[in-house]
Amino acid sequence: MKKGIILLGSTGSIGVSTLEAVENQRDEFDVVGLACRENGQLFTEQIRRFKPRFACLFDEKRAGTVDFHGTRRLTGEAGMKELLKKDAEIIVNALPGSAGLNPTIEALRQGRVLALANKESLVMAGRLVSKLAREGSAQLIPVDSEHSALYQLMEGIDRYEIERLIITASGGPFRNFSREELGNVTAEQALRHPTWRMGKKVTIDSATLMNKGLEIIEARWLFDIGQEKIDIVVHPESIVHGMVQIVDGSVLAYMAYPDMRIPISFALNKGQRRKLPFGKINLVEAGTLTFFAPDTDRFPALKLAYRALEIGDSALITLNASNEVASSAFLEGRIAFTDIPVLVEEALSRHPYAKEIGDVETIWEIHGWAKAYLEDHLRRVDA
Repeated sequence: MKKGIILLGSTGSIGVSTLEAVENQRDEFDVVGLACRENGQLFTEQIRRFKPRFACLFDEKRAGTVDFHGTRRLTGEAGMKELLKKDAEIIVNALPGSAGLNPTIEALRQGRVLALANKESLVMAGRLVSKLAREGSAQLIPVDSEHSALYQLMEGIDRYEIERLIITASGGPFRNFSREELGNVTAEQALRHPTWRMGKKVTIDSATLMNKGLEIIEARWLFDIGQEKIDIVVHPESIVHGMVQIVDGSVLAYMAYPDMRIPISFALNKGQRRKLPFGKINLVEAGTLTFFAPDTDRFPALKLAYRALEIGDSALITLNASNEVASSAFLEGRIAFTDIPVLVEEALSRHPYAKEIGDVETIWEIHGWAKAYLEDHLRRVDA
């Protein structure tokens, strides 16, 4: 019997890759539902090709741009909630940013298999999300290539054997830039990632290394491990995606061609590996693999992530929300590239302190405070 899939964020880079992975395994999967925010043209094509029973466009004003081809039409937040109740074994959450939090919580409460590509769910609500995954019948499988690598490596390792987890970073397009050069970076430059093709938000996060800061937080909750045992290593070739250092000093590494369809397929198949017609790695052709320590003076986002983890849950929510505001302001040309971490640090210095938060209402309250505070701060600076 085919496994039913609901895909949230179908028109983003992860969503497109997910449908490519599904197309290569059509005998295994049935696309029950698709959801996207606003890309009506691509959404129309996806509906035509995969013929889901339900399709939800989150931006109701753009519903007229979509030809639903007879598929049951859903719109807005209410439509998203209705879609999540439909019968499907696997929910893929590839929504960008904080928009992915409520669907993550709903999927876990319903006991589904959750293929999670929305790292902000764990950054904002790691305590709550990990509790739901641990205590309920749901299965949470990470889709990020780095966390998929660690997830697979840790399957055969006893917890007491683990010395530390190592997440690799490409270093982004500006790893060799001086501080002065970083101050002159344009949005167009920042959106040209050297390895991956991603949405605007995650591409900017990759350029500032905030993406890796968020991944440190994600790993802390996914694997229930202290942040002092999680390291970032810059690895420009993007062949090694994650490593686990063992107490005897040895290191186990997961290597794969940088193709998101590989970890997506692993998650869709609930932790089982399938023969794939893409992404085969040739180590001879890969050649030399290099590793460097990140420069946290030029890229302070990593320090901010560690600091937020030390402070507590409210700081993590504030870090994520303020980064969303600052990244958007950079893309709009309102601030410089180097202002992004400065603004995040400003919000962290003012946030309403709470060490542990276990309810989603408080999470959204602090998220709203952080966005409003930083937007007001930006208006005052602009004035």
